[in-house]
Amino acid sequence: MPVSYPYGVTDFADKLNVLSVVWDIQRNDELSGSGDGRVWQAELAPPLWIGTVALQRGGNDAMKQVAALMRKLHGSQEALFLYDPLSKYPQSDPAGALLGASNVQVNSVAADRANLSLKGLPAGYVLTLGDKMQITYGSSPTRYAFLEVSETVTASEAGVAPLFGVFPHVPAGVGINANVGLLKPACKCIIMPGSHNPGTGGAMGTEGATFRVVQKK
Repeated sequence: MPVSYPYGVTDFADKLNVLSVVWDIQRNDELSGSGDGRVWQAELAPPLWIGTVALQRGGNDAMKQVAALMRKLHGSQEALFLYDPLSKYPQSDPAGALLGASNVQVNSVAADRANLSLKGLPAGYVLTLGDKMQITYGSSPTRYAFLEVSETVTASEAGVAPLFGVFPHVPAGVGINANVGLLKPACKCIIMPGSHNPGTGGAMGTEGATFRVVQKK
């Protein structure tokens, strides 16, 4: 069947055997300061998630297939969904078994858009500082927010998590009943130009494969 974009999690992210990862933020700020240590910061655009991924040595055929998928993205032209391999599941639910098929949604968003509440969680479910989430919202086009939990909270018996801090701010288009993914939450990304190294192949396999991604809004 024809290749479709963006690559889904099962089409790409699940195929990667990750050796190491740096999952961080690229800030888009203007800074100025004075000699006494004062700093003024203006956010020119929302921060973007970035990832630096190194793959483990693998069989030549398997690594050749990963490289082919990367090349089919046509550089930075097409997008993919990539999760932080260290944050595939909430910390309190390492395999996602407790959450199961729960239909988690946005319950409310604070006026400052720095906090939100979720519903549809199992009773007593814990979201921990550092957990990640993907929120799907809008249409034509559908958009995706990738947020990090900024404080630990516990859902009520009704499955509602009280308002809690997230990073970065909740995008303006996210509202009540938007769907929230907590299992393999993925960020919509593109490959940073010139960052893909398919690795070096030899008799023992292919090693040294790396790439970098940046969030695509």
